[in-house]
Amino acid sequence: MAQTLIEAHWSSDRAPMIIFLSNGKGHITDGPVYDLCRKCVRLGKALAFHSVTFGRDTNSIPLRRMSEIAHDVFASAPQDSSMPARGNLCTHRNAIDSIQLADTFLGVSNSLRRLRASLMRR
Repeated sequence: MAQTLIEAHWSSDRAPMIIFLSNGKGHITDGPVYDLCRKCVRLGKALAFHSVTFGRDTNSIPLRRMSEIAHDVFASAPQDSSMPARGNLCTHRNAIDSIQLADTFLGVSNSLRRLRASLMRR
């Protein structure tokens, strides 16, 4: 679904970003995550990917892996001159309670100030 949304709403003026929030209890193979990240690179900009696990950190392995894959693809993508200094725009965080969850989203939203991004909720 994310790949379809990104393709349908792609704009070379905006930076693609996904914020993935989950309790971490699901499973995903590496392939779809690599495909999504590489698709963004082929379209012209590397994907910034933030995953957030809420609840117990022991459930965060799938989300950590998604962020690692996104970071690997992001780091190997050609540098975009319209983006700020490289940095790590692919992260994983764990939020144990609603206060940490709010702080996490504030941190991500503050990072958006350096990018030209748009928000879409699904």
